[in-house]
Amino acid sequence: MKKYLPFLLWFFRLGVGLLFIFSGLIKANDTIGFAYKLEEYFELFGMPFLKTLAWSISAFICVFEIALGAAILVGYKFVESTWSLLAMIIFFTILTGYSAITGKVTDCGCFGDAIPLTPWQSFYKDLILFVGIIILFIGRKTVTPWIGNKLSGGITWGLSILSSVFVAYTVMHLPVMDFRPYKPGTDLKKCTTEYIESEGKIKCKDYFPFKIECGEDEFAGNTLMIISYDLEKADEEGIKNSVTLFHSLAGTPVKVIGGTGSGGDIRDSYKLKYSIPYCLSPQDMTMLKTMIRSNPGFILLKEGRVKKMWHYNDIPDKAAVLQSLSS
Repeated sequence: MKKYLPFLLWFFRLGVGLLFIFSGLIKANDTIGFAYKLEEYFELFGMPFLKTLAWSISAFICVFEIALGAAILVGYKFVESTWSLLAMIIFFTILTGYSAITGKVTDCGCFGDAIPLTPWQSFYKDLILFVGIIILFIGRKTVTPWIGNKLSGGITWGLSILSSVFVAYTVMHLPVMDFRPYKPGTDLKKCTTEYIESEGKIKCKDYFPFKIECGEDEFAGNTLMIISYDLEKADEEGIKNSVTLFHSLAGTPVKVIGGTGSGGDIRDSYKLKYSIPYCLSPQDMTMLKTMIRSNPGFILLKEGRVKKMWHYNDIPDKAAVLQSLSS
């Protein structure tokens, strides 16, 4: 074992380090989506009080994974880094193992929507990682920074700062790379989504849930959908601006409809409070969270195909909506 330890250390430093950076970046690209996944885990383990901290915990894990992966690669504070790795892999192996056995969480969210894993795939992935991290832990005192301690520290902390900025951006806007089933270009006439818990994968279906509730064919012509999975958690300015946008689109070939997971009393009170003029169709809250990472969020359809999406911080004006239809 001693003879091969240097080779094994380099092999697993590269493998584990790059995997943690990749995993952190994928999560950071959709920080809010990962927060939703954490909320599922908090419910599973009987800790609903942590749900209010889900976004903060999500952001921390994203940044920490990237920083930890960088530290392992460059050898910065290697003893402390391997202790952190060992603690994390023990925790996540127990977590994914429990999820696999109970089947209560269908996707760990390890790689976001980019690479969905079944509970058992997640567990096996963690077992393999566990072996690699044990090798790193065994040889932790033999590793020194290969480009000097100061430069290694600068790279690690620099990536931490950059990943923090990236996380903040994706929380305040939409994911930079969209891996979700409702991403721009998707033809909702042909393929909307249903999560198959037994198989853990996306399945196409030939229906769209807004059609019945709003009383018109959303696939015909141009439609701007205003999505709020929970009106009580929606950004107030975003709701007000959605009303302004609705009025500005009057007389254009764009119809406006809304969808929310909030109940009837809340819908009625919000329609009254903000003078919301568009249809607010009751929908499944989980589906709306999947459609767009913004509350409210704006989705533009042309003949049923997703043309463009906007976060409430980037709400379009009339000209931007019409230009998006012609592009």
